[in-house]
Amino acid sequence: MENPKEDDTKKKVNAAAKYSAIGFQMIITIGLLTFIGYKIDEHRNSETKIITAAFALLGVGIALYQVIRQVTK
Repeated sequence: MENPKEDDTKKKVNAAAKYSAIGFQMIITIGLLTFIGYKIDEHRNSETKIITAAFALLGVGIALYQVIRQVTK
């Protein structure tokens, strides 16, 4: 029979891994969309990086949606 203290520790470690994975997922989502926006602006030779900003905001929105969806499960 497992020790209740060990079971509690395993739950805490699993929760920490889950939430740190969500953080990495946010970084990747925002970073990837920002990079795509940057490349579009670079291809268009834009002086203002409006596409980069729009894609970065889109990435933040998508990342927040993913976090809310995963946390409420």
